Amino acid sequence: MQKFQVLLRCIKLWARRRGLHCHLLGFFAGIHLAILAAYVCQRFPNATANGLFTMFFEIFAHWPWHIPVDLHGQQTNCTRSDGCLMPIVMPCSPPELCASNMTEGTFRKIREELMRGFVLTKDLGSHDFEWAWIFEPFPYSTTYEQFLRIALCAPTSEELHDWSGWVKSRFPYLILKLEDNGIECDPNSSQEVDHTVVKPNIVYHWGLIPQSDTLLDTSSLKEDFMKYVINDVYGKVKCTDSELTLSLVGASELPKSMYNDSFYSRHLHQYGVGYQAAADCWSTIG
Repeated sequence: MQKFQVLLRCIKLWARRRGLHCHLLGFFAGIHLAILAAYVCQRFPNATANGLFTMFFEIFAHWPWHIPVDLHGQQTNCTRSDGCLMPIVMPCSPPELCASNMTEGTFRKIREELMRGFVLTKDLGSHDFEWAWIFEPFPYSTTYEQFLRIALCAPTSEELHDWSGWVKSRFPYLILKLEDNGIECDPNSSQEVDHTVVKPNIVYHWGLIPQSDTLLDTSSLKEDFMKYVINDVYGKVKCTDSELTLSLVGASELPKSMYNDSFYSRHLHQYGVGYQAAADCWSTIG
């Protein structure tokens, strides 16, 4: 149990730092990561924390995702359903798949990050290897040239809390709408605040990955999304005094806080909060 807890802690830290831990945005939920960690511990009960974390990347970077990850240890009738890109079976009876909002774009990023982890950990004997590299924050500002800026504001902080919660629950629709328009996105769950706006507000920046020369019409996108947001009485009431704005911005227009990722990952090492937690993963179990 102790090894499982340490492994899960490290996997969650990795997922948060690499932008993979947000179920609403099409990435992992806590239950997904817990089952993947349990699978590794089940396969390698005598491994150290280092070994378990290394095997996590080795196993799932090469996993054939037409086959569900299953802890039952025997054949089950739980098979991949249509649209389920990363089937993970819940440890219950009868077995059933974990709910998922994953899309083609978020699935691709997860696989890329798993492969990155595998490449970094496959040669632990390298003299210059540092575990901190695994937990480097994802460099959104240098990875994407264009971003979808999603700004939410409301008259009061309480109303903003309700409004943002309602809109975020509709984000899976917005991600699929972008993909329908030939644009994959990397939805960053980090929240920023626009201090030039008087009203309480929250701003998100999603990296855009055009699959062709498609031009994004943010006016049409907003119109379609707002129809979905206010498709019932609750949504209509919430948006009465609240606002949602969609716009395209370049990397140079991002807030300064999104440019600090690479600086902190290079210079903080184990002394940062996240890296201290990472170091604890390796010191807890020998």
